[in-house]
Formats: sequence, C-alpha cells, structure tokens
Amino acid sequence: MTLVKIARPRINMNLDNMMTNFFDERSQASLRNSIWRPAMDARENTKNYELAFSLPGFEKDDIAVSMKNNSLTLKAEKAEVKEDEGVKHLAREIARGSYERTIELPENVNADKISAEYKSGILTLSIPKTKEALPKEIPVIVK
Repeated sequence: MTLVKIARPRINMNLDNMMTNFFDERSQASLRNSIWRPAMDARENTKNYELAFSLPGFEKDDIAVSMKNNSLTLKAEKAEVKEDEGVKHLAREIARGSYERTIELPENVNADKISAEYKSGILTLSIPKTKEALPKEIPVIVK
C-alpha cells in the first residue's frame, strides 16, 4: 500500500491578522467590484413556467421586467449609498449597482398574460403556456 501525503492549508487563527484582513480597504474594494448576480429558481408545471428571483432590499420601482420576442429581461438597480462625512465603512458586503438578466423562453408561452409579484424580497414571474402547449385529455370510450 502506498500512502500519499496531502498538504493541508494552514489556517492562521490569529485575531490580529483576521481583523487586519477584515478592515483592509483592498479586500473591501474586491468585494464591491465582484459580479453581482441574484439567485433564481425556475419551475414548470402543466399550465405555466415560474421564475423566482432573490432581490432583497429593492423597492418595487427599482425593478423592471420586459418581454421582446421570446426573451424576458429583468433589470434592477440599487443606488449606491451616499457616504456620510466623517464615517468610515469597516465592511461593505451588501450588493449595490445595476443588474440585468435576459432569459430565452420557449415558443409555447403566452407573453400577454405574464404576471409579476414582489413580496419579501422575492420577485415571482408566472408565465402561462399557450393553449396549444397545455396537456389535452382524450376521453376513452368503453364499448
């Protein structure tokens, strides 16, 4: 049997180093410049598609949904917080800025009947299927 030695990363639990890294402005700048992409869930049932987006902290007026051809576009913008004079941020992890996402929908959707609900930071879009796409029941006659 051969044993393979695995190098494990060393974790420095020194409180001074942790606090220095936490309050380091370069670390905070990299957090602010990271890509912001809210989470999305997509579901399908027999009558419609449902998309749910996590957009906590947004107001209803900050969110716009549009449809062109079979492309659904979600845009949201959270304005940058004004800096108060004499205040130094120690950490800034709450995402701000603009977000845009376009999703190609299948041909079998009824774009005129899309509905949107925004509740508790979750935007839910209900996208009905066309009548042609709905399952059809065929009666069976017993002779």
